[in-house]
Amino acid sequence: MKSLLMSSAIAALTAVTALTALPAQAGKADDTLVWVTNREANVPLVWWENLIDVAAMQHHYFDTLVYRDPDSFEYLPLLAESWDRIDDLTLEFKLRPGVTFHDGSAFDADDVVSSYTHLIDPATAVMNAGLVKWMAGIEKVDDMTVRITTAKPFPAAFEFLASTRMGIMPSEVWDNPPLTAAGEPDYAAMPVIGTGPYKMVSFEPGGDMTLERNDDYFDGPKGTPAIKTLHMKTILDPETAVAELMVGSVDWVTGLTQDTVDAMRGMPGVTILDGPDMRVSYLTLDATGRSGDTPIADVRVRQAIAHAINKPAIAENLVGPAANVLNAGCYPTQVGCSQEVEGYAYDPEKSKALLQEAGYGDGIKITIDAYRDRYLLEAIIGNLREVGIDADISMLQWAGLRSKMNEGKVEMAQTGWASSGLNDISGIASVLLKMTPDDNCQNQEVKDLLDKADTTIDPELRAATYKQALETVAEEVCWIPLYSHSKPYAYTEDLDFFATADGFPLFFLSSRN
Repeated sequence: MKSLLMSSAIAALTAVTALTALPAQAGKADDTLVWVTNREANVPLVWWENLIDVAAMQHHYFDTLVYRDPDSFEYLPLLAESWDRIDDLTLEFKLRPGVTFHDGSAFDADDVVSSYTHLIDPATAVMNAGLVKWMAGIEKVDDMTVRITTAKPFPAAFEFLASTRMGIMPSEVWDNPPLTAAGEPDYAAMPVIGTGPYKMVSFEPGGDMTLERNDDYFDGPKGTPAIKTLHMKTILDPETAVAELMVGSVDWVTGLTQDTVDAMRGMPGVTILDGPDMRVSYLTLDATGRSGDTPIADVRVRQAIAHAINKPAIAENLVGPAANVLNAGCYPTQVGCSQEVEGYAYDPEKSKALLQEAGYGDGIKITIDAYRDRYLLEAIIGNLREVGIDADISMLQWAGLRSKMNEGKVEMAQTGWASSGLNDISGIASVLLKMTPDDNCQNQEVKDLLDKADTTIDPELRAATYKQALETVAEEVCWIPLYSHSKPYAYTEDLDFFATADGFPLFFLSSRN
């Protein structure tokens, strides 16, 4: 249901714009794009500030060795002009000549070696260390050649190399970081110096960031930015963000509910885009009875739950226009993801029959834990109620839900995963289904298959092995994949914006009409 407060605010603003000429766009006159975040960043480096907004900005002021084309998903040369796989454990990269950092210093192998050596060093204490510690080592071959080694075959290397966390700064910055009062390196306070299409001009902790176009940027796959200045503005209140968009104070807003953007459709001067979202929602079910005496330990009950949920209707009516109904717990474009597994079609009568067969013809009572998207969970509970499953909702903070899952106390939970923006199935299945404490499947066969696929260089064999693991999960019904999400954006009508599935806005691809 739409927020009455938000609807009233939008209605009032609509009346204003109907009586007045459309305002000038936020930064059109001075070639500035003002975009809104609803999160407060204290550090402009994603290694020590795990926010999607900071990760997105790193794509603008840092470059990586390879670039993943956001449309074709092809890996293209960026700071590396070519590469070779020396063996299953070694990749060699020839670096692009003539590249300079924002401070004017020349880019070479020392910068790559220093950046990556520090990132994999535990003393540097980067967040989400698994996204960089797939590397075992990095060495300089010559001034413009480096080799990256892994402890075991790592077929997803290029996806990880293209991620925002693999940005490169000058070796001098890494080797001479600011110091704390105790004399320890304070890496989070380092100056932001990259080679990217934009350079940082200012950053206010908890507030705003301003980037200026790098007019000396090299000719590469990111292209030459059309917009001179990017200004990230923090507005915590969504109603304020919408109001500022509609009066022309800002250019681009996300983080809004689907109901809010639906109420804005058709308003003058504003474009609404329903973009893809790599975030996957799923139900995890206690297949092994770790949480105690629960009917969910019976596979027939889990099958009944799967058949009771009308995923297509929920996705279409509630999740958003760009949502995908899923049979397997991975995003459709992810390398190794196959949706050609058992999907448990919506079938209430079959669900009732399975409950009857399991000895629960009079119905069951269960508890579903969750930490977000209650409105979607309520739709699921309505479906379950129709077949005789009475479910209570237990809403927790993420930390509380994760703790409860780790302790094996969750009967059933609704949760989700965005794969850290990685377009590879190892970013989800291999994180959540390898018999970690919060894995409700606890299936050794699944873990063995994922271990094999994670280290298989041959792409066809790798895909087949992942599919086998997904099929086993589907047979056990310890996961019920639901849908990927739809990410709505609202922005000024003169802005040309491309929405990526990983949710990172790439404003260096944007322009004004």
